[in-house]
Amino acid sequence: MAEAFIQQTGGIWPSLSLLVLGLALLVTTLILWRRYLSRRMLMRRIAELEALSAAGLAIVASELDVHALCELIASEAGKVMENQTFQVGLFDDSVYRILFWTVNGQRQETPQSYDIADGRGLVNWVRYNQKPLLIRDFEREMTSLPAQPRYLSQSPPRSAVFVPLVSGEETVGMVAAQSQEPNRFQEQDLRRLMIVANQAAAAIANARLYEQERMRAAHLELVGQIARQVNAVQDRDEIFDQVVSLTRSRFGFHPVSIFDIDPQTGDAILQASSDESVPANSARIPADQGIVGAAASSRETIVSNNTADDPRYVRALAGNPTDIAHDSLSEIAIPLIVDDRVLGVLDVQSDTLGAFNEAEQTVLEALAAEVASAIHKAQQLAWQQQEAWISTAQLQVAEAISRSEDLDEIVEAVTRLTPMLTGVNFCGVLLWNEERERYFATHLYSLAGGDVEGFQGVCVALGDWYALDAAHVGQHGLGTEQVPDWLRVSVEQNGQPVQGVYLLPLTGGKRTQIHGMMIIDQDALTPHQRDRALSGQRQLDLLNNIAQQTGLAVERARLQVAQQEEAWVNTALLQVAEAVNSLIDLNEILDTIVRLVPMLVGVESVIILMRDAEQQVFLPGPSFGVGTMGLGLLETLEISDDEYQTMITPIDNSFIPPDTIYTMRAPKWLKTVLQVPAILTISLNAQGRQVGAMLVNNQLYRESAERARLQQELDVAREIQASFLPSGSPDIPDLAVASYWQAARQVGGDFYDFLPRSDGTWGIVIADVADKGVPAALFMALSRTILRTVGISRRDPADVLMRVNEIINYDAESDLFVTVSYSIWDATTSTLDYANGGHNPPLLLRANGEHEWLRAPGIALGILPEIAISGKSIELGRGDTLILYTDGVTEAVNANLDEYGTERLLWTVQSVYQRGPQTIIEAITESVRDHTGDTTQFDDMTLVVLQRSKQ
Repeated sequence: MAEAFIQQTGGIWPSLSLLVLGLALLVTTLILWRRYLSRRMLMRRIAELEALSAAGLAIVASELDVHALCELIASEAGKVMENQTFQVGLFDDSVYRILFWTVNGQRQETPQSYDIADGRGLVNWVRYNQKPLLIRDFEREMTSLPAQPRYLSQSPPRSAVFVPLVSGEETVGMVAAQSQEPNRFQEQDLRRLMIVANQAAAAIANARLYEQERMRAAHLELVGQIARQVNAVQDRDEIFDQVVSLTRSRFGFHPVSIFDIDPQTGDAILQASSDESVPANSARIPADQGIVGAAASSRETIVSNNTADDPRYVRALAGNPTDIAHDSLSEIAIPLIVDDRVLGVLDVQSDTLGAFNEAEQTVLEALAAEVASAIHKAQQLAWQQQEAWISTAQLQVAEAISRSEDLDEIVEAVTRLTPMLTGVNFCGVLLWNEERERYFATHLYSLAGGDVEGFQGVCVALGDWYALDAAHVGQHGLGTEQVPDWLRVSVEQNGQPVQGVYLLPLTGGKRTQIHGMMIIDQDALTPHQRDRALSGQRQLDLLNNIAQQTGLAVERARLQVAQQEEAWVNTALLQVAEAVNSLIDLNEILDTIVRLVPMLVGVESVIILMRDAEQQVFLPGPSFGVGTMGLGLLETLEISDDEYQTMITPIDNSFIPPDTIYTMRAPKWLKTVLQVPAILTISLNAQGRQVGAMLVNNQLYRESAERARLQQELDVAREIQASFLPSGSPDIPDLAVASYWQAARQVGGDFYDFLPRSDGTWGIVIADVADKGVPAALFMALSRTILRTVGISRRDPADVLMRVNEIINYDAESDLFVTVSYSIWDATTSTLDYANGGHNPPLLLRANGEHEWLRAPGIALGILPEIAISGKSIELGRGDTLILYTDGVTEAVNANLDEYGTERLLWTVQSVYQRGPQTIIEAITESVRDHTGDTTQFDDMTLVVLQRSKQ
C-alpha cells in the first residue's frame, strides 16, 4: 500500500511543481505589468504636469494683450484636454464678452457680447459662486443643475465643463469646453482646466489693467488734442462740427452728436452729428424723454450699455430721431454744464454691447467738460458780438426814425431797415385807424425784391384775419401759418415763398394803445437757425425793440398831426372871431361866415336859415357854393317851425352836444341846391334860443348811420339764428341734456340739434362752420337743413354725413366747410352710434371717473366731393356723461395767447361730472371765462352735455 501511495503521489508532484511555477510566473507578470502601468501613468502625469507647467509659463510670459492672451489660453488648454468647442469670455459689469470662441473646431467671429444683467443662467452661477462646474450629461442632470442653461444655438451640448477665472476676489471671466457627446469630460479634464484657468486669471487681470491704463492715457491725450483744436475755434457751430468729427475719428464711436438746450422749453435740439445724413435742427427731444432728455433733465451722465432693455431709449419721436439711432447697442449721454447751467448734451453711441465702462465714461466726461468750456466761451463771445450788433441796430433805427416827422417816411424807413438788421426776409407794416376800426397796409419791403407793389391800401377789419385779431387784443407777438391771400400774393410776387408770418404789435407810450402791426416771415425766427448774426431769442428781442420804437414814432407823428389839426382849428376859430368882431352889419357877418366855413371845414356849399321868431318860420339867408338856379329857388324857401322839426333827426354821437347837430330829411330840390345827397343842419343858438340853422354836407356821418343800420340788422339776424336752435333740454329717453350756444359776433357758425326719429332713436348733432359772422350763419342754416333732411331717413351716422357732404358740394358754391359730430342714441340698447366729420372728438366720462375721447376717422364736410367716413358704436352705462363741444371752447385764449385746451376741459368736467349736465355746462363756461379774462371771444362757443340716468 505504501508503495502504491508513493507511486500515486510520485505522479502528482511534477504537476504541482508546474502549477506553482506557472502561478509564480503569472504573479511576476502582473507585478511587472502593474509597474509598467504605474510608470506609464507616472510618465503621463509628468507629461501632463510638464504641459501644464509649459502652459503656465507661456501664459505668464505672454504679452499684455487681452485678445492674444485669450487665444493663447485656448491653445494651451487644447494641449491637455479636448477643446473643439471652447470659449474664453470676460465679464464687464453686466455684459459677458466672448473674446475667443470655437464651435466644432470652427473659429467664430469675436468679440460677441451678451447681456447677463438678470443674474440667471450657468454663466452667472459660475461667476458669482466662483466654483467650477462639470456636467457629464445635460439631459440626465438637467433637474439637478444649480442653474438652468441659456443656450445660444439650436443644437445644445450634451456635456460641458465651466471654470471661473478668479483674480483676487473678482471673477474676471470664464473658460468653458463643451461637447455634443455625453460623458465626454471627466474629473481630470476639470482639474486640468482649473490649473490653466488659475494661471490665466492673474495674467488676464494684469493685461486688462494694463490695457485700461494705456487706453485711458491714450484717450486723455486725445481729449487734450481735441480740446486744443476746439478751443482754437470761436464759432459755436464750428465747435460742434469739430467735436463730433474728432470724437468719431479719434475714439471710433459713431454716431456722435451734440444737442443744444432750448431755454424756453428745455427741449434738446440736435446741432451736429457725425452722421452727415442727419442735418442740424432735424431732431428735437422733449425734456425727460429719451436718453438725451434724461441726461439734460437729471443733469447727470446717463449710461446705457444695453439699449434694447433700456426703457429710456427711444429711437423715434414725432417723426424725428430722439436718440440718433443706427442700431446702436450702447449709448452714453453727458450733460454739458458750466456755472450750474446745462448748455447741451454730448451723446455718443456704439454698435457694441457694453461699450461704455467706467474708464470710457471718465474719458468722455473729461471731453464733455472741455467741450462745455469751449461752448461757453464761444457763447460769451457771440453774446458780446450780438450785444454790439443790437445796440448798433437800435441806434440805426432810432436815427432813421428821427430824420423825419412824416408818418409815411417813418414807416418806409422801418420796413427797409428791419430785414437788413435782423435777418428776416421781409417786413411790412399795417397802421391802425381808430375811427374806422381798420388796419391799412402801408409799406412792405422784401430782401428778395425790394419794395413790394400791391401791398399799399389793403384794408383789414377785425374779424378778417383771426391771427391779427389775437395779436391786436393780446398786444403780444404772435406767429401763425394762416396767411391771407392778399399778403401771400404780395410777398410771393417778388419770389419770396411764405410759409408763415409773425405779427408784432406797434404800441405807444401806453401799452394798451395800439398804432399798427409789423409783419415779418416766421421762418426766419427758427430758434436755432445757423449762419446768422443773432440767435433766435436775441433776434426776437431786437424785433420787439424795433416794433416798440416804431410804435412810439407813429404815436409821436400822429400826435404832431393832431396838434397841427388842433392848431388849425384854433386858428380858424380865431379868424372867424376876428372877422365877426370887426363887423357890425348882420348880413356882412353872415356873408363872412359862409365864405369862411368852406375854406376851414372843407364843405362845398353852405346855406344859413334865419328864424323869424314872430312868424315862427325859417327864411333863407346868406349862402355859398349855390348856383344861380339854386339861389332863385332859395328866394321862395320858407320852412315853418313845425315842418323844420319833422325834417330833422338828432345825431346819436356822444361827442356832439345834444340839440346841436341833426340830419335833415330835406326835399329833393333842396338837396339839388346844395348838390349833396344828404344834408346836415347845425342849430344856431343865442341866449338859450334858436335863431337860425346852417345847412352843410352830411357825408361825414353817413358811415356812422350805415353802421347803426347794419348793427340793427345783425341783431335781428341773431334772433332769427337763435330760433333755429332747439330747446337745450329735450325729452330724450334715459338721458339728461343741457346745451349752451354763444356766437363770437352777432351771428355765428356753430350749431347743435336734436332729431327725434320714427324708430324711437334720437339724432344728436354739434357742428362748426369754418368762418364767422354772416357768411357762417348762412352756411350754418344750409348745413342744418340738409343734415335734418338726410338724418331723418338714414340710420347709419357715417352714411348720413357722407350724403350731407355730397349735397353740400353739389348745392353750395362757396369755399366754406363745416365740421360735424353726429350720433344716434338708442335707449332700448343703451348704445350710441357715432361718426365724425372732422370735428373735435367728444369726451366720454364714465361713472367711475375713467374717460376716453370718442375719435372716429373723417374729414370736414364741403371740402371734397367724395369722402370716406367710418362710424363706431359704444355702450353708455348708468351715470356716464358725454360732452360735445366746438373748438371755441378748447381754443379760447387768454392775454398770453395760452389756449384753454382739452386738459383743462377734462379737469373741469371731472370736478363736477356727478352733479348733472347743467352744472357741467356752467362749470365749463365759468372756467373758460376765468381763463380768458378780458380777452375778446374770437370764436363761437357751443356745448352739449348728455348724461345717462343713474337708475
